Order: sequence, then structure tokens, then C-alpha cells
Amino acid sequence: MTTTDNRMIRNVALVAHGGGGKTTLAETLLFNAKAIPKRGTTDRGSTVMSTEPEEVARQITTTPHVAWYVWRDCLVNLVDTPGYIDFLEATRGVLSVVGGAVLLFSGESGVKPETERLWSMIHDALVPTIGFINEMDKPRADFIRTLGEIEKVLDVTVLPLTIPIGNGESFQGIVDLIPMTAWSAKEGVFTQIDLPASARDDAEHYRQQLVEKIVEADDELLEKFLEDEQSPPDEVLHQGLKELVLTRQILPVFCGSAQANIGVRTLANGILYYMPSPPDKAIIKPIAGKHADQTDQVEIRNPVATDPFSAVVFKTAIDPYSGKLSVLRVFSGVLEAEKEIYNGTRRVKEKGGRLFKLMGREMTPVDRLSAGEMGAVAKLAQTQTGDTLCALDHPIHYERVRYLDPPMAYAVEVDTKTEDKASTGLHRLAEEDPTLQFYRDQETNDMILAGMGQTHLAVVLDRLKRKFGAVATLKTPRVPYRETITRTVRVQGRLKKQTGGRGQFGDCWIEMSPLPRGGGFVFEDAIVGGVIPRQFIPSVEKGIRESISSGTVGGYPVVDFKVRLVDGSHHSVDSSDNAFRIAGSMAFRKGMEEAGAVILEPIMQMDVTVPDEVVGDVIGDLNSRRGRITGVVSRAGVQVVHAEAPMAEVLDYGNVLNAITSGRGLYTMRIGTYQEVPSHIARKVLEAKKPKE
Repeated sequence: MTTTDNRMIRNVALVAHGGGGKTTLAETLLFNAKAIPKRGTTDRGSTVMSTEPEEVARQITTTPHVAWYVWRDCLVNLVDTPGYIDFLEATRGVLSVVGGAVLLFSGESGVKPETERLWSMIHDALVPTIGFINEMDKPRADFIRTLGEIEKVLDVTVLPLTIPIGNGESFQGIVDLIPMTAWSAKEGVFTQIDLPASARDDAEHYRQQLVEKIVEADDELLEKFLEDEQSPPDEVLHQGLKELVLTRQILPVFCGSAQANIGVRTLANGILYYMPSPPDKAIIKPIAGKHADQTDQVEIRNPVATDPFSAVVFKTAIDPYSGKLSVLRVFSGVLEAEKEIYNGTRRVKEKGGRLFKLMGREMTPVDRLSAGEMGAVAKLAQTQTGDTLCALDHPIHYERVRYLDPPMAYAVEVDTKTEDKASTGLHRLAEEDPTLQFYRDQETNDMILAGMGQTHLAVVLDRLKRKFGAVATLKTPRVPYRETITRTVRVQGRLKKQTGGRGQFGDCWIEMSPLPRGGGFVFEDAIVGGVIPRQFIPSVEKGIRESISSGTVGGYPVVDFKVRLVDGSHHSVDSSDNAFRIAGSMAFRKGMEEAGAVILEPIMQMDVTVPDEVVGDVIGDLNSRRGRITGVVSRAGVQVVHAEAPMAEVLDYGNVLNAITSGRGLYTMRIGTYQEVPSHIARKVLEAKKPKE
């Protein structure tokens, strides 16, 4: 469907922790809108959004998927986003292109660590959001407890728009608070019923709370409400609530069960009522970019077909047989099939390809995509995820999403006969996934694959085999050790060569001093009196910078130190850029020998969520890994352990945690800082680095 009125378009991301029911909710929304004839299931891999064999096997979403439906004449583009911890960063890219988000919570398990990270992403992207408390039919579901947890953990004002009739095994329906109607589902049939007496008091309480919050935001509405003490009409409440959502002052929350199809129709109405259209979103967050060739010139685009074309690619899918597909959101203008376009990010022309509307894996050819719509374009050779596409005569580029760097790096082992095939395949997969890095280590010549976690990399290898026919395995991750100095020294670097003709002379004195962790490398020119001519000072710095990639203790990069160039001498004939570059390198090496150089190791910041009964075992295991517990927070039925531990000690932590918790534990970790390696550990690190005889 293509609509000429983009006020009747909603671009919505479904966002939740892994296993939160996003894919099932998407399937139910599509089914209720008659976009699909029957509902599939995630365990059988038969849902619209289950497109990748690796996702079906693991029953997790690993990459965004797009589908659409029409609800009450409104075109809704749904994006099912990853919620499993290793793939969360892909959701960050989706949030940069949608108008709004539906954030799912489990009525049974409440707010999970992934939910907090997703809420932070939503906040950073300024995305209007509504909530849906799912799984209200699970045995331990508790609506009131979940509401309180959302408010406390996410620090947001929560307003229920629907409340459950019963909890857990007694859950049988919902009360829709604005029209004050009750709905029950029996044997798959959703019907209106009289408001049960058991739910009346709660319904009246929450509706009064809802009305008061809406009228408080509008002085005229508040004055009228105080005069006659009557609730405004439903249409006025809907509009007032939409304003609160668009300005992100509250989080309105629906409830139900996506699996049982209870409360999903009411949520669909909420998406229509409260989620922004493209023009709404452009008001609260203007479509601002920079001229592709004049980067200091800011341009505003309007979300209309008459403005110049611009779009952002938020997903790339590459198949060795069918080619490359760039999934995009059109922000302004019209994209026509087979028409040449401009990549404003990379400043290259792209030969336009066929256009498609996406329903999961199904692709329907279309002639055009207009402002506000989502779709895909085939075979753009140089375009990657995050790139801006635009009209040739109106170049623009929008700010790219900044993804977290992948923390886990492994060396890739392949059969020499398939090394080229594996290398090509991994490069292509890295084009698809902005959180994946693939490169060759210049020191070891190893192929290095870096990702967000062990599951992420396992999925990548499965795709490598399926798509490119190359089998690869991973060796123990390389720990990115660093070196630094512990005291200040003053040293000389002096090069003097005479080989009969013009010689080589460079002489410099430097002071090397340690910086705090994270200080990087700082170079300061303190030369006075011209003892080193100005043109040679950058050469000294260059020689030092070239040398810091390999330290003197274990050959690791050197960080967190400062160099002051304080003295030196030169020769009017024999001095040159190259001579002072070598002198700078010599001074650095000598300084490393005298400044108490040590090895640093990366310290991971960890959040480990485990059941109450095994928290002691988890803490004991972390302590045995040279970990330090920084806090333990209780949540519904679980404990969140905050800890710091050396990366070298937690490389296999996913497997260890699964063993301790029987697969019920979750963890996140990221490099926090670097600390000095204890001397007895450093000896083992250096011993392991020596080549085997």
C-alpha cells in the first residue's frame, strides 16, 4: 500500500528484552489487521518476522525485520528489533529512523537489564514511546508489581491505559480505561462484556488518574474540568494524551497477552492514536542534515513528497546469489525504481535498482517509495548500513548512528583452501552488520573477528557456512593488553651516521611522564631557542607515534603517557625529517626502558542477572576470577550483580554462567578501563607470548 497522506503513516519499532514476545506481538498485529491469513509461531519458525535459519534455530531475533499492515486506514510499518543482549546495538540503528516505539515488558519477570539499555537508547534517540505489559496470562504475572518496577527502574511516570481482569492463570481480559469498556477472550474470541465488579474500583481509580494527568497539561482543559468536574470527551483525552507521548512526559502502558491475542487490538488503536506520523515527528525532531559537499551548511527537509528525496539505510542484507538489499526509511521526497541516486555519506553515485515493500522475507515490487514510507532497494554497490541516500542535485547526509565497539575478538581459523572464500564472506557479513568487525592483524597475520558476544559470533559463523560455503572456527580471544610507564624520565635519542656523502643527524631530548588511565598519548613541544628547527619537530612526534604501536615489555601498544620535547641539536647539512623521526623513535625506546614500563589489562564492567538461589555461587565465581563486586541490586525474583573483572578471566564467561544458572543467567559486559597486571600474572602473559620451540 502507498498512501498520499503521510499523516496516516506510523513507523513503529517493537522493542523488548530477548524472549519478551516482540515477534509474537508483530504476528498478532498483522493477523488482526488481516495482513496475514493465520498466525505462525516462533518455535516453528513460521512467523512473518522469522526470516533467518539461525534465528529459527535459536528462537531469537538477530537482525531487524520489517512488515506492514493497515489499521483503520492507517499504514503501519512495523520493525521487529533484536532484544537478545548480543544484538541490541542493531536496535539503536532502527530507533534513528522510526517515529515511535512500543516497549514490551513481561508481566511475569518485569524490567530486565536489557530493558534498561533499550530505554536508554530510546531516550537518546528522542523516540516517543508507549508500553505493553505482555504475558499477563503467565502463572506469576503481576500487573501492579510490574507497573511499580517500570516507574522505579526506568524513572518515568507510567499511566495505565488498560488494566487486566485477573492476573496470571485467572487473567481473562482487559478494561480499556478511556471508553471504560471491558473485553474478554474465550476460546480465541474477543468480545465486549460488562465491567466486572472485581475490576470496577481499580478501573475508576486508574481512569481518574489518567484524566487528571491529561488535563493538568492543558490550562484551558484543566479550568473546564475543575468547573464542572466532568471528564472531557474521549477524543479530547486521546489528543491530550498524544501530546504527552510526543513530548515524552509520560509512558502510557497497555497490557495483555500477544500469544492469546488479548489486548492487542487495543494496542493497535493506541499506535494509531498516540504514535507520531512523519509530520508529527518532524515537529518534535526536525529532519536536519548537512549538505553533502558543504558540510558546515545545515539543511532542513520536510516529510513531504515535494521536497528533494532523502532516505537512510538502516539494514543491509547480502546474499551471494540474489545480491544486496538496502532497507531504508524515506524521510523526504520520492524514490523511484531504477533511478540513479546519490550516496551523501560516501559522496558517490549509485545506479538505482528495483524497489520493494517488505513483509518479512516476502518482497513486493513497487514503482516508488514516498516520504514517510519504508522499503528496500536492490543492488546498491557501495551503500552500507547508516548511509544517507539522496537526490543527485540536492545532496545531503544525516548524522550516522554511533554503535558501541565490539568487545570480543577472536582469531578465525579456516582451511587454507577456503581462506579466500571465508575472508570474502566475512567482509560481506561485516557490511551487513555495523557491530561486526573483520580485519587482519598486522602483527600475527591472523584474521580477527570482533563482535558483541559469543552468540553473536556463533551466528556469524553459521551464516558464513550457509551463505558462502566456508567453515571457520574461533581460537581463544586475544586480550588487548596495553603497556604504559610508571615514572617520569628524561632521555636522549641521537642518530649520527656518516657514510661518505651526506650523513644523517638528529638529536632530541624528551621527558616521558605517566598520565591517568584513559589519558592516551599527549605530545608537547617545549623547544626554545631553535635548537631543533620547527620543520623537524613534527618528525620527532611522528617517530614516537610510529613506535607506540609496539612497546618494549611485550610488544603491546603503549598508552597513557605524555612526551615533552625539551632539547636537542641539529646539523645544518645532515639533519633531515627522517633523521629526527628515527631519533624520536630511539628516545621513546630508551624512555620505555627507564620509565618502569608495565603491562595493562582491560577491565570489564559486568552486569550479571541471576536467580536469587545462585547469586552466592555467581559472586564466588567472579571473586575467583580476580573480580570485584561493586553492588548487588534485587529485582523481582532475581539479583543483578554489578562487578569488574579482567577480560582475560572472563573470556569464557557465557559458558560458565550457563553452567552455574542452568541457562537462566544473563550478562552484559564492556571494557571499562585498563589496570596494571599483577606481576605474577604478567610473567605468565609474557611466557605465553613467547614462540613455542
